[in-house]
Amino acid sequence: MNPIKNILFLSAILVYIVLVTGFISNREQQTKISNLKIRITDSTENQFIHTAEIRNLLYQKKFNPFGKPASAIDLEEIEKSLLSRQIIRQADAYITEPGILHVDIRQKTPFLRISNRLGQGYYLDKDGNVIPLSGNFSPYVLIANGNINEPFRIGQTLNIFDVKHDSLPATLKTIYDVFRLALYINGNSFWKAQIEQVFVYNRYEIEMIPRVGSHIIELGRVENLDEKFNNLKLLYLDGFNKIGWNQYERISLRYKNQVVCTKIQ
Repeated sequence: MNPIKNILFLSAILVYIVLVTGFISNREQQTKISNLKIRITDSTENQFIHTAEIRNLLYQKKFNPFGKPASAIDLEEIEKSLLSRQIIRQADAYITEPGILHVDIRQKTPFLRISNRLGQGYYLDKDGNVIPLSGNFSPYVLIANGNINEPFRIGQTLNIFDVKHDSLPATLKTIYDVFRLALYINGNSFWKAQIEQVFVYNRYEIEMIPRVGSHIIELGRVENLDEKFNNLKLLYLDGFNKIGWNQYERISLRYKNQVVCTKIQ
């Protein structure tokens, strides 16, 4: 085949591909939506939201896709609406043939449950996103309560770091101390297995309640955490393993380079 015929042949193939692609694309755009498939990708880990809630949201008149051509479906608007739900981290909407609208959802993952001084409750994830409590699901996470204050409104704040807090007095930023401590505990497999609750008392200092033993751990202020937890670990491994876990009622880490234990009377 000579060069001219080669060029003509390749040009014909290219034109054919463009025409076929355009035809298929046009047919897809005119295909009417007849089915909705919702997938919550982390439903085995978190159960804050269910497919029925997503379906009900999409059935609203503004979004109801059924019977509409694919070209009339605003996928970006659907994703934006879903992301307005505080529990949803990621939302992907897309259409496949024959007329199926897919919605894939991923939830935020809480790692800390807060009950503040006013009795208001909510969760936080590791990015500081505020997650409302749910009647559907109560995950097994670290609990923090007591004299916890926030410099923001719980129901109107999406992330605790939306507020500049570095220069705030201690009375208004205990939530940030609690968050920092929770990150530390959850970032260490040993302490994550040991500590189940933190409590902020009147002087904005912190006590911790372990899963094993009848003692309370006085942490004090959220500072020098490596030193304090290293000292506590030595006590746990070298002390409690020899004398038992139920000899003391209080363990104080408030003092530099020492652990003070108070025996049960």
